[in-house]
Amino acid sequence: MASAPFDHNLVIERLRQQLPAGYTLGGAADLAAITKLLDFRPPQLFVVLAQETPVPRQAGAPGGASRQVATVHFGVTLAVRNYRDNRGAAAGDDLRQRLGEVRDALIGWTPPVPLGRDCQLIQGKVIDYDANTLVWADIYQTQHAIGRSA
Repeated sequence: MASAPFDHNLVIERLRQQLPAGYTLGGAADLAAITKLLDFRPPQLFVVLAQETPVPRQAGAPGGASRQVATVHFGVTLAVRNYRDNRGAAAGDDLRQRLGEVRDALIGWTPPVPLGRDCQLIQGKVIDYDANTLVWADIYQTQHAIGRSA
């Protein structure tokens, strides 16, 4: 399927190979099943295809009229929990370590897809938190080719 969307499972597999043992990884359906902070089972990661934007082809560009580059944004949501204090500082400390591991695994990695480009971190922010649980999401960008090669 040369025109299928970017396969976020490639990112999940990369994280599975690169991260230390103990993480639980999932996709969009797993994240959608979370209804409250207590449902998270940290350290837990979810990878979701956030956006795919095909780049219009320029006349005369190589690659054939049926091939197109698509810029891809995918999100990695990370949940951490720590009960050492009731202000969230300990969870923040855990987040820094875990987030560093995730970013080290993804920044600069090129997914094995046609015309793949190295992943770049675009944005990171807190999604939700309470005194013990902190949920953070990073958005990364890469690219791949869609369409027939001939």
